[in-house]
Amino acid sequence: MVDFLIGTAEDHTSAHGGDFREVSLALLKELLDDGLMEIGELGESGFEAWEEPIDQILDKFKRACEACNWKPMGGLWWLANTTKGSQWLRART
Repeated sequence: MVDFLIGTAEDHTSAHGGDFREVSLALLKELLDDGLMEIGELGESGFEAWEEPIDQILDKFKRACEACNWKPMGGLWWLANTTKGSQWLRART
Protein backbone atom coordinates (compact mmCIF):
# COMPACT_ATOMS: atom_id res chain seq x y z
CA MET A 1 0.00 0.00 0.00
CA VAL A 2 2.91 2.39 0.61
CA ASP A 3 3.96 1.70 -2.99
CA PHE A 4 0.45 2.61 -4.17
CA LEU A 5 0.53 5.89 -2.23
CA ILE A 6 3.87 6.84 -3.79
CA GLY A 7 2.65 5.76 -7.25
CA THR A 8 -0.47 7.90 -6.85
CA ALA A 9 1.73 10.87 -5.95
CA GLU A 10 3.93 10.22 -9.00
CA ASP A 11 0.86 10.08 -11.27
CA HIS A 12 -0.45 13.32 -9.78
CA THR A 13 2.82 15.19 -10.23
CA SER A 14 3.23 13.87 -13.79
CA ALA A 15 -0.12 15.44 -14.66
CA HIS A 16 0.00 18.56 -12.49
CA GLY A 17 3.65 19.20 -11.68
CA GLY A 18 5.38 19.25 -8.34
CA ASP A 19 7.58 16.86 -6.42
CA PHE A 20 6.10 13.40 -5.90
CA ARG A 21 7.96 13.07 -2.59
CA GLU A 22 6.26 16.17 -1.18
CA VAL A 23 2.89 15.01 -2.51
CA SER A 24 3.43 11.55 -0.96
CA LEU A 25 4.08 13.09 2.44
CA ALA A 26 1.14 15.50 2.13
CA LEU A 27 -1.21 12.68 1.09
CA LEU A 28 -0.10 10.45 3.96
CA LYS A 29 -0.45 13.35 6.41
CA GLU A 30 -3.99 14.05 5.22
CA LEU A 31 -5.03 10.40 5.43
CA LEU A 32 -3.65 10.13 8.96
CA ASP A 33 -4.91 13.55 10.13
CA ASP A 34 -8.41 12.79 8.84
CA GLY A 35 -8.41 9.39 10.55
CA LEU A 36 -9.04 7.56 7.27
CA MET A 37 -5.99 5.31 7.44
CA GLU A 38 -3.36 4.05 9.85
CA ILE A 39 0.23 3.11 9.10
CA GLY A 40 1.92 0.22 10.79
CA GLU A 41 3.40 -3.19 10.29
CA LEU A 42 2.43 -6.81 10.44
CA GLY A 43 3.11 -8.33 13.82
CA GLU A 44 2.06 -11.33 15.85
CA SER A 45 -1.50 -10.04 16.18
CA GLY A 46 -1.79 -9.00 12.51
CA PHE A 47 -1.75 -5.34 11.53
CA GLU A 48 -0.27 -3.23 14.34
CA ALA A 49 -0.72 0.51 13.87
CA TRP A 50 1.99 2.87 15.00
CA GLU A 51 1.12 4.96 18.01
CA GLU A 52 3.64 7.77 17.49
CA PRO A 53 2.49 11.34 16.79
CA ILE A 54 1.87 12.01 13.10
CA ASP A 55 4.91 14.29 12.73
CA GLN A 56 7.18 11.47 13.94
CA ILE A 57 5.45 8.99 11.62
CA LEU A 58 5.99 11.30 8.65
CA ASP A 59 9.66 11.75 9.53
CA LYS A 60 10.12 7.97 9.87
CA PHE A 61 8.30 7.42 6.56
CA LYS A 62 10.44 10.01 4.75
CA ARG A 63 13.74 8.66 6.08
CA ALA A 64 12.85 5.09 5.10
CA CYS A 65 11.67 6.14 1.64
CA GLU A 66 14.88 8.09 1.09
CA ALA A 67 16.91 5.05 2.16
CA CYS A 68 15.30 2.98 -0.61
CA ASN A 69 15.31 5.81 -3.17
CA TRP A 70 11.50 6.11 -2.86
CA LYS A 71 11.05 2.62 -4.32
CA PRO A 72 10.01 0.47 -1.34
CA MET A 73 8.88 -2.47 -3.52
CA GLY A 74 6.55 -3.66 -0.77
CA GLY A 75 9.41 -3.62 1.71
CA LEU A 76 8.37 -0.92 4.12
CA TRP A 77 5.09 -0.82 5.99
CA TRP A 78 1.40 -1.26 5.59
CA LEU A 79 -1.46 1.19 5.40
CA ALA A 80 -4.88 0.10 6.62
CA ASN A 81 -8.28 1.74 6.40
CA THR A 82 -9.80 2.77 9.68
CA THR A 83 -13.51 2.24 10.29
CA LYS A 84 -13.99 5.89 9.31
CA GLY A 85 -11.97 5.33 6.12
CA SER A 86 -14.02 2.28 5.16
CA GLN A 87 -17.26 4.20 5.78
CA TRP A 88 -15.95 7.08 3.66
CA LEU A 89 -15.20 4.68 0.79
CA ARG A 90 -18.59 2.91 1.01
CA ALA A 91 -20.38 6.25 0.86
CA ARG A 92 -18.67 7.02 -2.47
CA THR A 93 -19.17 3.71 -4.27
